[in-house]
Amino acid sequence: MQKGSWIQVSIVKMQKVAVIGLDKHKESIMSRLMDFGAVELVDQKSKLSDEILKNILAPDDSHEKASALDAEISAAEAALAFLEKYDTSKEPLFKTRRRVKAKDAAALDRGKAKADVKKVLALEERLRDANDRMNRLDQNEILITPWLGYAMPLEMIRTPKAVIHEGVVPATVDMPELMKELEDFGGIVAKLINSDKDMNYIAFICLISQEKDILTLLKQKGFSEIYFTALGLKGTARENLEKIRAGKEAIREEIGQIEKEAADMATLRKSIEDYCDMVAIDSEKEKIKNRLLKTKMTFYLEGWMPEALVKKAGEILEKENCFYAFSDPQEGENVPVLLDNRNFFVPFESITEMYSLPDYRGFDPTSIFALFYAVFFGIMLSDAGYGIIMTAGCLWTLKKFNLEGNTYRMVKLFFYCGISTIIWGAMFGGWFGDIVQVFTGTFMGHEVVVGPIWFNPLDDPMTMLIFSLALGIIHLFTGMGIKAYMQIREGKWFDAICDEGFWYLTILGLIAWLGGGSVLPSIVPVGMWMSVIGAAGLLLTGGRHNKGFGKITGGLSNLYNITSYMSDILSYARLLALGLATGVIAQVVNTLGSLFGGGIGGLIALVVIFILGHTLNLAINVLGAFIHSSRLQYVEFFGKFYEDGGEPFDPFRKKTKYIKIVEQEEE
Repeated sequence: MQKGSWIQVSIVKMQKVAVIGLDKHKESIMSRLMDFGAVELVDQKSKLSDEILKNILAPDDSHEKASALDAEISAAEAALAFLEKYDTSKEPLFKTRRRVKAKDAAALDRGKAKADVKKVLALEERLRDANDRMNRLDQNEILITPWLGYAMPLEMIRTPKAVIHEGVVPATVDMPELMKELEDFGGIVAKLINSDKDMNYIAFICLISQEKDILTLLKQKGFSEIYFTALGLKGTARENLEKIRAGKEAIREEIGQIEKEAADMATLRKSIEDYCDMVAIDSEKEKIKNRLLKTKMTFYLEGWMPEALVKKAGEILEKENCFYAFSDPQEGENVPVLLDNRNFFVPFESITEMYSLPDYRGFDPTSIFALFYAVFFGIMLSDAGYGIIMTAGCLWTLKKFNLEGNTYRMVKLFFYCGISTIIWGAMFGGWFGDIVQVFTGTFMGHEVVVGPIWFNPLDDPMTMLIFSLALGIIHLFTGMGIKAYMQIREGKWFDAICDEGFWYLTILGLIAWLGGGSVLPSIVPVGMWMSVIGAAGLLLTGGRHNKGFGKITGGLSNLYNITSYMSDILSYARLLALGLATGVIAQVVNTLGSLFGGGIGGLIALVVIFILGHTLNLAINVLGAFIHSSRLQYVEFFGKFYEDGGEPFDPFRKKTKYIKIVEQEEE
């Protein structure tokens, strides 16, 4: 980024800082840098490839301590997840971080919080054990129920001369025939205990000498033995069922008591959240040390920081008696990107980031496309009633919740888009479709029409199409203008003229030549010559960077790109398409609601259909407007100039999930 470039201030200028300090001061310095929260530390291990430095420096390894802290965080998170199930307090629509004073956060009794985590996890383990025992009893109950007609003790499996077997055979087996085959052995008593759609439950007692032959026969029929003794079941099936049900009742009471204790412990959530975040801060501090190098007595770090904070950073490092130096980014260095747009444009940074951050030496278009985005969104949704709902809902959310980060930006983005929707809805006459006209005509006997301030696209789609394409041309020309600016900034004036100037001339000339006659006939010949000169310029200069025959083919290829520009311009017809879709569906919903006529019944039907239909229409078309407005930026606009690939600026700071640590004056 060039100095003094007024149009580029949204990409924050960075400085590299290099610091050498005494190892005994490292903890203090790292804490100060974390509190400062504006330095992105860079991993220095690549320097160890230098043979000289390799013998002097070593990586600052703190993995073991960081792993121990991460284990504490995992335990705390598990405790919070368990308590959340039993916390009966009302959850907010948006979860936001609680504001905690720095002195209160520092005063947290970590020992007590850690003990609370252990108590919660022990309670969870008790509950898990109780549920496991309940599951085993459930399985035993299912297993034992078909055997209620079996009077033999389940633990009895043999006598001195006989053996007893219980098991199942598939329901497809012919049981009368099987029982006859068993009786043919002689000396066997077999009984069919129960049957269901899947299985036949049988038991038999036979002589030990017959056991092998009988089991061979049964195996051929698909017999599967049940080993009640392996489950520890003693007594008859009915006696065991009674014991199982009594055991389940006792476990239910135990689970109820555990859940009551868990509900009582839900009040610990805040202190455990505080503890979780404070340990996370310590963990981050340990992990970041892995990016440092050290000797026996000193340590070394490098990082990036905003140029505007260099003085303040210097004061901090001075107090710690460090040796430090600041330097400008060098050519080829991968500099992190931080955007700093003015208040109105900040929400639209989320659109830029969803695509990709600009290269540090590139161009941030957020402040330029923001207005286009809001306008396109409003035209695509184009219903003032929907815009009022969006604006009011977003405003309420912003006032009610202390939103942060991307959530805040997205809600603020939809707030601005809602305002745009109100404006364009009023311009086109959309107020929940034509609900005013439908309602007054159905229930008041005469129609009251709320007309558009400008025109109704449903009545005059051609005007809307021309307007959409005109907006598209302005949008594309703006993108081309940014590309020309970037070329001029790099001293490539001739490239700006050849690559953008001739296209301006060609496209404007074609518009004046082909469509100017209906407005001002005298500009038609001017437009013709403009397009001819522009096309000639594109043909002659398109292959200027090629060699030999490539200079001619390059010009032809460049001129052929006119089809791409025409395709880009036609893409803006989606403004018409989505705007009409919103309006048509809204009117269909209103018409359906009016089919039940007047009276109380008709009014109720209209209200129900109105709410359901317009809610669905709003949801679908808000999503459509968001996606297609973004697409027009990403494909048509960014495609003309954008250099992406920037890595987001990620400073070493207190990264917390549940609490936001603030100083006293911020409260």
